[in-house]
Amino acid sequence: MRSGITICSSWPLKLYGGIIVFLEKEAFLKKFAITREQFAEADLSWEELCAIAEDYAARLDGFYEVRDLFLKEFIENQEEKTGLHSYRTRIKTPEHLVEKIIRRRVENYLKYKDLNRENYLKFVTDIIGFRGLLLYREDWVIFHKHLLSHFENRPEWYVHNCLRDFDGSRDRYMVEAPKVHMRPGDFGDIYADWIASDNIYDQKYYRSVHYILKYRGAYLEIQVRTLFEEGWGEIDHHILYPYKKQDPMLTEFSELLNRLAGMGDEMASFYRRLQNVPDEAFQGKKSMVDARREYEHYKEQADRVRLDEIETVGDAIHTVISR
Repeated sequence: MRSGITICSSWPLKLYGGIIVFLEKEAFLKKFAITREQFAEADLSWEELCAIAEDYAARLDGFYEVRDLFLKEFIENQEEKTGLHSYRTRIKTPEHLVEKIIRRRVENYLKYKDLNRENYLKFVTDIIGFRGLLLYREDWVIFHKHLLSHFENRPEWYVHNCLRDFDGSRDRYMVEAPKVHMRPGDFGDIYADWIASDNIYDQKYYRSVHYILKYRGAYLEIQVRTLFEEGWGEIDHHILYPYKKQDPMLTEFSELLNRLAGMGDEMASFYRRLQNVPDEAFQGKKSMVDARREYEHYKEQADRVRLDEIETVGDAIHTVISR
């Protein structure tokens, strides 16, 4: 049995690996860089948050089971159908769930104001996270078609109000419209035929395609991005998210690195297209070097010819043949 992480000193619950961790409120806020003002603005008592974390810890095994079933049914050994190079998954820990709830209530209090220990799973849609990684950006279409063949994408089923629109009887569908996040200037035509323009967003730093699915009674967050984007995203997440976003020097570094990631994707796509260039239309480096060496060889031979030795046409022919 997988067990949870305690954030309240009253919890006799286990951490992964069997180690018990006790965090008091102040230690928790310090660990996740949440100010007292932000905690007050979230307007949830520490006791309510502890109750949510304790309930969630007791449910973790079920979420791991759903994750494993999703992978077995739709991802594992299906590389050609998914178009993925590789993938990663994660399940939120109880303390990260609590952090997420606090930040969400600060960012959008009206949407999350009714969240409590009885209904929090209807509000948090990224308990189970799946990240699919592509070698080439264009392979996203393959993954998108794969999802559409298994999960219905019907706007009338989208969840706009977490409580009112939640339907426990419906399964295997998209809870929200798929969304594309990309940098201004990125090539977005590959998405235009599949995703409405209203759901393609230009952002300064971020690239990824997002889905929220309902599967076996649980929400799954799906992100799809390229290997270059993943490399930048991992570094950015480690350095900036979510605690140092206001640091101007680190933010500028992240932006520069993101530009390089985008350029890497464009070069990879260009490199792929070169496969379709006919051999006779493309001269490799080696052939260019060989041609230069051949020219230099004959030039050297020509330089050795003494013109004063050539008096007749026969002499010229003999000179060329002999050399």
